Amino acid sequence: MVRCVELETLAATALAGLIDDGVTTAVVPFGSVEHHGGHLPLGADALIADAIGREVAGRLGGVLVPTVRVGDSGARVSLPGTMSVGAATLTAVAFDLSLSLASAGFKFIALVSTHGGNRAALDEAVRRVSVDRCVVFAPPGDLGPAPGSYSGEWLTSVMLAVRPDLVDLGAVSEELKSEVALASGGRGHEHFERFVESCVKAVLALSGAGRQASL
Repeated sequence: MVRCVELETLAATALAGLIDDGVTTAVVPFGSVEHHGGHLPLGADALIADAIGREVAGRLGGVLVPTVRVGDSGARVSLPGTMSVGAATLTAVAFDLSLSLASAGFKFIALVSTHGGNRAALDEAVRRVSVDRCVVFAPPGDLGPAPGSYSGEWLTSVMLAVRPDLVDLGAVSEELKSEVALASGGRGHEHFERFVESCVKAVLALSGAGRQASL
């Protein structure tokens, strides 16, 4: 795993020094806390967002912002353990965080979500943000050609790769058993790498365009 700089561990003077030295990309992970059946923890998406955000920030030589852990999980709010904020609230959070980071001196801000329910809210935040000499974007992340069911092989495999101690394969529901039987830490590392690399490439492409536009 690539090392990265964590925003919350920096003194204000250290952050200013990094930005003056050209470290101008911030990565903001977004996850969720919601029902994932008996075999995965409620915070699976947020835990994966931690790991993916850290890796993306490290590969970009950027700064990792603390993960926004609760997302838009309205579709599952009736299920035990689910916490949710509305799309408008999440958009406002993403918008305000982007403005704060821009005012700190960041030129490129990537909103990286591991929860599909956050997509519309983050896209709306990107649409609304208009900051001079700052590019804000939300790379979708590549789940691969067959991501499978909700709480299925993809999510289970990635959790087996990043937090296997929190996965209980003996508690998989009957409807997911055949799919989750295919899950493994090895597949999880492949899924993780695909997602991370797609985000990094998207950020580099857009930040490169932003640099050209500012010249």
